[in-house]
Amino acid sequence: MLDVRGRSGYLSLVTTTQPRVGFGLLPGDPFWVQVREAVQQRAEALGMLLIPVPVPLIGSAGEAHLRFLDEIKAQELGALISHVAPESLMLAILNDGVPIICSEDLALRHPRLVSVHGLNRAAEMAADFLTARLGERGTILMVGGRDDPAMTSTLRCRGFLDIIERHSGLRCLHMGSGWRYDTTYAELLEEDAPWLAELEGSRIDAIFGLSDSLALAGRDACRKLGVIDKETLIVGINGDPLAIAAIEAGTMSATIETSPADLGFNLAEYALRAAAGDPLPDHFPYSFELVTAENVAQVAVRKLVFIADLPSRLVDVNRRLEEQRLVQMETSLELNQRVGVILDQDELLATTAEIIGTRYAYERVHFYLWSHSDRTLTRMERSGNSDDGANVTLAGSGALGHALLHNQSIYIPDASNSRRYAPDPRWPDIRSRVILPVRVGGRILGILDLHSLNRVVRNQAELDALQTLADEFGSAMRNAQLYAQALQARAEAVQAGLLRSRLLANVSHQLRSPLNVILGYCQAALATPNPYGVPLPSELLHDLRYIERSGGDLHRLINDLLDLAQAETGTLRLFPEPVDVGELLGDVFTTASQTLGDHDEVRWRLQVPAALPALYADPVRLRNVLMNLLSNAARFTVRGQIVLGAEDAGSHVHLWVQDTGRGMTSATLARIRQSRPAAEAIAPISEEAPQGLGLAIAHHLVQLHEGELSIESEPGHGTTCHIFLPKEASALEITGKESPAQDAIHQRHPRDRMSLQLVERVQEFVANNYAGALTREQIAAELGVSPAYVSRVFRQQCGMALWDYVSEYRIARACELLKHSDLTVTEVAFTVGFNDAAYFSRAFRKETGQSPAAYRASF
Repeated sequence: MLDVRGRSGYLSLVTTTQPRVGFGLLPGDPFWVQVREAVQQRAEALGMLLIPVPVPLIGSAGEAHLRFLDEIKAQELGALISHVAPESLMLAILNDGVPIICSEDLALRHPRLVSVHGLNRAAEMAADFLTARLGERGTILMVGGRDDPAMTSTLRCRGFLDIIERHSGLRCLHMGSGWRYDTTYAELLEEDAPWLAELEGSRIDAIFGLSDSLALAGRDACRKLGVIDKETLIVGINGDPLAIAAIEAGTMSATIETSPADLGFNLAEYALRAAAGDPLPDHFPYSFELVTAENVAQVAVRKLVFIADLPSRLVDVNRRLEEQRLVQMETSLELNQRVGVILDQDELLATTAEIIGTRYAYERVHFYLWSHSDRTLTRMERSGNSDDGANVTLAGSGALGHALLHNQSIYIPDASNSRRYAPDPRWPDIRSRVILPVRVGGRILGILDLHSLNRVVRNQAELDALQTLADEFGSAMRNAQLYAQALQARAEAVQAGLLRSRLLANVSHQLRSPLNVILGYCQAALATPNPYGVPLPSELLHDLRYIERSGGDLHRLINDLLDLAQAETGTLRLFPEPVDVGELLGDVFTTASQTLGDHDEVRWRLQVPAALPALYADPVRLRNVLMNLLSNAARFTVRGQIVLGAEDAGSHVHLWVQDTGRGMTSATLARIRQSRPAAEAIAPISEEAPQGLGLAIAHHLVQLHEGELSIESEPGHGTTCHIFLPKEASALEITGKESPAQDAIHQRHPRDRMSLQLVERVQEFVANNYAGALTREQIAAELGVSPAYVSRVFRQQCGMALWDYVSEYRIARACELLKHSDLTVTEVAFTVGFNDAAYFSRAFRKETGQSPAAYRASF
């Protein structure tokens, strides 16, 4: 129902219900800012609700048209106030029953369309003003609207030229194709040659702009080019505040004010009529007034009164926008805080659905994982599993596939009446829907599908916020996937390691029986007298001794294989007892020099003082360590000397094996120190590196003795292996509980029993949590001590900072992934706990001497 009363020359319309009117005017220049203000003032007075809608511009794609038609229908608008839009779109809107009140001249006619009319009259008034002052001679520069087919440009240009062409002595140049000050100003300066040539050295007598902004752009450009002076007449259209100020300052001659108040009020009133179903005229007129220096003061006061409420309105708009942005930031922060640390896909899906559902009122939140190889979208359900019944092929994916292929969000305000997408038979109860591509690092991980069972209207800011949430969810989901892959890879690696260890143990046992038979026969044949009762030829004795020596080597190799298998399964035990170091070294030296001394040019030396402290150690295992080191030395030394030495080094006994063999480069040494001995034992790092089983077992056995094994080497100058064993071992009865991967990191070990327990707990906690965001405070809280205490004890006992240990442990895990997975370097960095790929690369190079990519390429 409408109540119509006349007041102040305008219709006063009061409705019993609040009509919803789409508001699509853009604030392109000061004039349209004032028109928008007038519409808002009048709409407020009339009790009309304005709904901002982004009307597609002329030249926009058909997809934008369909999206806009869906939004118009979902908004349940009674009318639309708009600039000129593509004719096909306007007809579609009108035929859908939504009246349009157009703010510009239109040739289109429709019973539900009303547009302003008479814009050419403003240009005619400007032309009359100029001809009255120029007389019959002069050059005029018309700025704007060139090659623009729009009705607004055509009417203004035609109206102006109709008057000018009646005066044969007046010449008009036409430049500028845009409507903005900045672009037109730049165009006039950049394309000055053609129209300056037409001037033939003369000056411009007048400038006419199709708008005030264009007139001022022409004035400033011509002033810079030096083709106008103070006498040049400057005239525009609209009556913008800047033009009023310029007329007051004497830098502009006149403007034809197109009353923004009259235009805005008329737009609002006709919108209200249209919403009420009243018949509409084809057109309504503009209201024009010539503004010059004579009446500029009165016009300025009138405009000032009109726009007095504009600052307050803009403040209110900004306040609402800030409130909306605050809600969006709070949602984004909540999502980051809650899902950023979740590494379980099931929990991640549930938490994301809860946050989006609560904040944005969506009853269902689905995530579809995209498989590029299968060209399918698979809906992920709880426990990180896919729903076998929810595989959607790209060909039949509808809106889901459109969002995927175009990498853009899709908003369907009313799914049952959408012009773009047919109703989804899988979800017949959907009313509103938002589909968002989930992106990670520039590629699409999947699709987030939001369902509402009620009509939910979203503006562009809200859709942008939802897309941001989808991308944040994508990062969290990718981290969860990488974590799951790392856990799976770790489990598979552990299982593979156990299988390999069992295989080594079984094979070693199978080899030992026939080897014992071979060695038994050789030793019997070499005995005096031999069981055959006849002397054997010297050549045969030589061969038998060679067989016995090779059999001994093979026997040691089999023992090493058994030790390696026990080390990897954590069952390698020590049986410590007091050991006379001098006696042990003498026995090892004799055995090694006799069985390994094949080169006549190599001198074997034993360098042991007369008195050495006793050690509490496993003599069999310690002998094994020394024999393996001496075997490596003999293998790579063809001349010079091999030295087995020992000395008392305070709290430790220092043993060493020194040779003058080929030596190793610093890069090879770095790789030996970084590698996991047990895992790398079977494949030597290079021909120059004495790795193999011997060095792997030596590392592990020395660490079980709570000692240290270090290597010094230089190419061409030999190698020295140093062993430092404590005089009093505190926990040698304890078997090796740590994995070989941990052993490779722990180059220093604690000495004190209580400190040992604390450090072992730290190491265990790091091993279980290295992939997360570890802090010193977190570790200390887990152990029930202060952060300062745990740092001090760890440094004292291990000889390194706690954080250096964490970094080395992560680098070791990264090495495993680089060798045994197809993850990218960035993905490896995140998987092992680094949140910055560049920092990870620097730390990796510092630890290993090469970049992650180079490390991977070396295998």
